[in-house]
Amino acid sequence: MLRALAISLLLALPAVAETPEVAPPPDLAERGKDIAPEDWRALVEGRTVWYRIGPDLWGRERYAVGADRVIFQFADGRCVEGRWTYSEPWYCFDFGDAMPGGAPHCFRHLRHDDGLWVLSVTGEPQAVDRIDSTPLGCGPDVVS
Repeated sequence: MLRALAISLLLALPAVAETPEVAPPPDLAERGKDIAPEDWRALVEGRTVWYRIGPDLWGRERYAVGADRVIFQFADGRCVEGRWTYSEPWYCFDFGDAMPGGAPHCFRHLRHDDGLWVLSVTGEPQAVDRIDSTPLGCGPDVVS
């Protein structure tokens, strides 16, 4: 089981490395269409969202089924657990002291043309690279 998980994670890595950088649209804040919470939940519940800042993978976030809980995994593999809430137009994530910058971290989730974007309260965009069923590899290192 662990071997299959490790293989699936390794197979996913080249796809991330080969994804070209997508520049944020200059009119993202103005023309982006906010995604309603019920639509966002339908997209992400039980799935993993991959985020990019520029050409780099920022992290992956796994959304729990039937709850407003998430696990965020940084590109270095470190994971933090949190909860999310929605107050129009902001999705706010609370990871307590585990996430740099304090809590909460709030973002607009937007559709722009054919892409999905996340825009922080300070205007920093993150591209949603993909949403899939890839599990996160959180936990202690496996030793044999």
